[in-house]
Amino acid sequence: MSHPFTCKSKFETLHHEAEQLRNKRLKLQQSADEAKRKGEEIYESVDKWLIEAGKAIEEADEFIQGEEQAKKRCFVGLCPDLKTRYLLSKKAEEKVLAIDKLVNEGDHDPISFRPRILQIVASSVYHREALNSRVLFLKQVMDALRDPNLNMIGVYGMAGVGKTTLAKEVHRQAIEEKLFDEVVMVAVNQTPELRRIQSEVADVLGLTFDVEGIPGRANQLYERLKKEMRMGTQVVFHLDVLQAEEAWSFFETTMGDVTDPELRSIAIEIAKKCAGLPLLLDKVATDLRNRESYAWNDKLKQLSVFDNEEIYAKVHSVLESSYNDLPGNEVKSCFLLCGLLGLYNITIRSFLKYVMGLSLFKHISTVKEARNKVYTLIDTLKAKCLLIDGDKYGFVKMHDVVRDTALLIASREQHAFIGTRSGSELMKWPNKDSARISLPYCDIEDLPEGWECPKAELLLLFTEVLSLGIPDLFFKGIRNLEVVDFTGMHFVSLPSSLAFLSNLHTLCLHRCQLDDIAIIGDLKQLRVLSFANSYIVELPRQIEELTRLKLLDVSDCSKLKMIPASALSKLSQLEALYMSNSFDQWEADGIRNQGNASLAELEYLSHLMTLEIQILDAKILPKRLFSNGLQSYRILIGDGWDWNGNYETSRMLKLKLKTSIHSEYGVKVLLRETEDLYLDELRVMEVCFCPNMEAIVIDEDEDSNEEVVEFNQLRSLTLGKLPHLRSFRSKMKKAPPGIESRHKQILTADEPAFEEFLSEELSLFNRMVCHALIF
Repeated sequence: MSHPFTCKSKFETLHHEAEQLRNKRLKLQQSADEAKRKGEEIYESVDKWLIEAGKAIEEADEFIQGEEQAKKRCFVGLCPDLKTRYLLSKKAEEKVLAIDKLVNEGDHDPISFRPRILQIVASSVYHREALNSRVLFLKQVMDALRDPNLNMIGVYGMAGVGKTTLAKEVHRQAIEEKLFDEVVMVAVNQTPELRRIQSEVADVLGLTFDVEGIPGRANQLYERLKKEMRMGTQVVFHLDVLQAEEAWSFFETTMGDVTDPELRSIAIEIAKKCAGLPLLLDKVATDLRNRESYAWNDKLKQLSVFDNEEIYAKVHSVLESSYNDLPGNEVKSCFLLCGLLGLYNITIRSFLKYVMGLSLFKHISTVKEARNKVYTLIDTLKAKCLLIDGDKYGFVKMHDVVRDTALLIASREQHAFIGTRSGSELMKWPNKDSARISLPYCDIEDLPEGWECPKAELLLLFTEVLSLGIPDLFFKGIRNLEVVDFTGMHFVSLPSSLAFLSNLHTLCLHRCQLDDIAIIGDLKQLRVLSFANSYIVELPRQIEELTRLKLLDVSDCSKLKMIPASALSKLSQLEALYMSNSFDQWEADGIRNQGNASLAELEYLSHLMTLEIQILDAKILPKRLFSNGLQSYRILIGDGWDWNGNYETSRMLKLKLKTSIHSEYGVKVLLRETEDLYLDELRVMEVCFCPNMEAIVIDEDEDSNEEVVEFNQLRSLTLGKLPHLRSFRSKMKKAPPGIESRHKQILTADEPAFEEFLSEELSLFNRMVCHALIF
């Protein structure tokens, strides 16, 4: 009986409850958007609640707009319409109950999760090559893989026979057919990089290590894998070489059609001499493509010399022949250095640091020139099939057989030494004539005290043993070193004999725990200093004495909280500064002699061309910080960003401003050259006078190479003086919540067709406050 008389209060209650739900939904939506920007995925229950809440709010708003019906009267206006009030009051009460239920269900914690990292699945080459023997062999392996009684399958064969290619195909099919809950592919070479292997497996399994030591990580992996492993027996397959007919088919497919009968007959003989090895067939066919007849005859002569020798020697012979054909000493030196590293994945940035330290390139003095040269030579080696792309952008790889050949040549021509081990011990130490020394993940208990290698110019020591000690006088007998890289070690203090290295140009202390490193101030000739991925809390004041330094890398040093004030400003020759996922505690004031570093110090680095940095608050930006002509940068402004992004572009900016971009002069300078742009917390934006901008893409495709702008809280957008803008695309179905329709304005464009195109595209934003386009 009370419904007809409480209608007004029920409407007021509904309005109040709807506002509560609207606010709760808005906060949750903002949290979900933030999680998505960090690469996380939203739980299905959260998305479902957001949809249901949005629908409930929309229905409540429509219902409240019909409140006028409750004022209707009957009996010639003498009495209120009790029936209408009853129905409206009862329906309002039902909606309040439904909204209350949603409000009570709206506490989601957590709302998102980090998706597992998916490994790159190689495309199939078996169908392209049409090799029946390989297809049959693959079927046998896959049948064994499907057998529930087997849990370990082995494939063996000589180098270059195609084992890695087979493994990639098995990996691809196992994922496509969903044979297992988890499928992981990890490469292990003769000197296993245990930490890398553990990390790659853990990434795919979605496992986060809570310990740093290798034994502890291994135990956590074992406990996790026990949940997936099947028990059973073992089967082994032997992968043999290709038979003559298939070998010729593979060779011809790789080389392309040969119409000249004389060349074709030579090609058939060459294919026979490749002994059915896919690696050798591919390498020789690639070398001979588009070559003159004399090159074909020369290659046939080379292969024929080794008829009575082991096939493995023939592989090395062909690879060494490819090495001899490389155009110039610089690319040859790069090839040999890649082999000497002994790593499965080689980071191009680290390779650049070594090259700069060894001064391999003549007439090159800047970091930019050296970087360009490195990428050019890597492209040359890829074209010759001596290098391949790594598992991630910025990495390259070398086939085991190719690496072995590189080491044979390097040991002969450069007196290079790479550590090998038998069981758990290093088989031998370099002799006094060794010039380039690489000890990649060799089990070493102690380093020698009185080691004499007066000709040594490069020393690489990669280990997982944090307790490995370095004698204090270790460097006394190897004082001519130009490049030193210690990876994975713990230094309470650096050895005092480091000061003997008066010719040291590159010092890399990667993934190390570093305490007292003040002695680096004695290394006056340093051009490259890198602490990437290391546990380091404070850079020493002595860093300011490295006045010849061109490259400083403290990326992924997440514990770095202190850089002495004014130290960076003294590095007058610095050209590249990498600080991604690292130091961000910049002082607001200018240069001082105490406290932490300030951004104003970077204004004094007149040679700075490459910068990776995060700035938490745009208010502390000096006016001319970015006006010195940066050519390559990855800059994050504001908090809450991560370092994900398109690494193939050279200029990335992630921008979160509480104020207008127009108030930040330095930011406007950056925007003119930015290729990969992310924006957040902008309500009003104007993009004008950007002559190189060709596209604006909202919620871009993953494969897009266009410039990217992410709009989240944008209410007003003005585009002007963009002469090359040709594309404005969006996958947004509707504007963000809370935007009300006011008006849209499109001024005349130069081209009527473009004006029509923009009108159609911008109709997606018809709920924004304002659009103005001026051309």
